[in-house]
Amino acid sequence: MTSETRATYGIGHRRVTLPGGRCLVVRPVAPSDVDGLVALYGSLDEEDRYRRFFSNFVPPRSFFEHMATVGARGGFGVVAVDGACGPVVAEATYELLPDGDGELAMVVAEEWRGWLGAYLLDVLIEAAAARGVPNLEADVLVLNPRMLSLLRRRGYATLPSDDWVSRRLMVGTAGPTPVWPAAGPGVPDAARPRVLVETPGGHWHGTPEAEEAGLAVITCSGPRGPRYRCPVLAGRPCPLAAEADAVVVANAPDEEPWRCVIEGHAGLHPGVPVLVEQRHGPALAVAALDRAARRHLARRSCRSAGPPAL
Repeated sequence: MTSETRATYGIGHRRVTLPGGRCLVVRPVAPSDVDGLVALYGSLDEEDRYRRFFSNFVPPRSFFEHMATVGARGGFGVVAVDGACGPVVAEATYELLPDGDGELAMVVAEEWRGWLGAYLLDVLIEAAAARGVPNLEADVLVLNPRMLSLLRRRGYATLPSDDWVSRRLMVGTAGPTPVWPAAGPGVPDAARPRVLVETPGGHWHGTPEAEEAGLAVITCSGPRGPRYRCPVLAGRPCPLAAEADAVVVANAPDEEPWRCVIEGHAGLHPGVPVLVEQRHGPALAVAALDRAARRHLARRSCRSAGPPAL
């Protein structure tokens, strides 16, 4: 990729000049793209379809007609076209979720992989931010390293998942860190204490029990990868920790970055309890976590309500 221009007539429009005088046009998806989308998905092999649909599902034409009208439902999508009138070589969309986030999905033709997926994700994140969508969420197979790497570079956090085959990941649109969704599934946000768990690998064994107790849990991999993705290490408040009712640091090695994270939360997010589950030590009692989180939620609710009326 050698150069890029962004059209002045709306978000999602870009033109990329490629080596050899070719160009790639990125624009919002439209109903006229249905045939191009059918052809794009028709070029996928069984492994590609499995990574996209978690099965060997071959979508009918109605699937693409639905995709092409995503904007009418409050979402957004783009297609990448080889030349002004060439074939559709990639698509990226998000559907609006009940919690205000967007459900992310994308497909890139094999010969265009390596850079185009990351490029389209940036276009989609920009569009979501402009529309007030705080996060993009996606279910990703653990055997899909390309998508995992793509979202890892954007600083994903992990939402609870019902299986070990896939992970529910979330990236923010307004900064390097996601924020809490507006509401938990079926539970008013104001009634559900929030717990941020920082643990290597982004998976905490206590999540199912904590969810069963009525806690909303988001997991972060902590100080791994690019340092700037962890705001606490840079001395800045973390949006997830600042709005949490408790922070758990679990199974962390006795290393300086993790010690800095524990100390940083105490200094940057005063009042938010920080509970540490030592590596190779006893498991954190979820009942104690629940009590600490609910006490903080009660204090947070009182502050939000303000002083009583006279």
